[in-house]
Amino acid sequence: MSHPHQSFLDEFQIAIDKMVPLTPPEFVEEAKKLHAELSAEEGTSEKQIHQALSVIGRKEFPYRKAYHEICAGDEEQRLQVAVFERLEDDLKKKVEELTKHGVALDHLVESKLFEEQFEGTERYQIEQAILMSEEVIDSQCDDRAKNRNAQFGDLVEKWKTEVDRLQGMIDRLRATAEIRGSADRLEEGWSVVERDPGEEEIVKEIEYWTTVLHEGEDDAV
Repeated sequence: MSHPHQSFLDEFQIAIDKMVPLTPPEFVEEAKKLHAELSAEEGTSEKQIHQALSVIGRKEFPYRKAYHEICAGDEEQRLQVAVFERLEDDLKKKVEELTKHGVALDHLVESKLFEEQFEGTERYQIEQAILMSEEVIDSQCDDRAKNRNAQFGDLVEKWKTEVDRLQGMIDRLRATAEIRGSADRLEEGWSVVERDPGEEEIVKEIEYWTTVLHEGEDDAV
């Protein structure tokens, strides 16, 4: 019988699977152990799973950001080169014509234009070429990050500092009992399966609640 909150446990597993290759093994093992413990306990709540996702996600965040920063600079260019190598000349020319002004391949595939400009067999070829090429690019990113070990370490430290800064801003929200729910929601963003918590979003939340609470104080006078 499946767990009452199996869908959330599945999200947790997705988060583990998405951890970048240079995430410290002890973090990966911690995540797997925690997932197994939560899965084994039928009484595990949705809140407990989300808390576990946030804790693990916050630890993994600096490594993910550092990994992507090393790889992201020319990733689209390398992806296009790899994809074009897998397409027949006529199809390659059609795709090149639509991407030459800066349209990313992923954006093209998701656009209405993709349905309008390409036959079903062509769309399948392009999608398969992207899928295979992405595996190659991921492998190249792994090698890049490993070969730039010192740079990777510096970037990890930079993003650890950013994690602490953003978490401190979230904690400011939690310090006020009325808005703990907002802090909890923002903190869930550390999970790999959610959107990362950003400074702009946190600042807006702080400003909103500062205004609301001050108005409440004025009304009470």
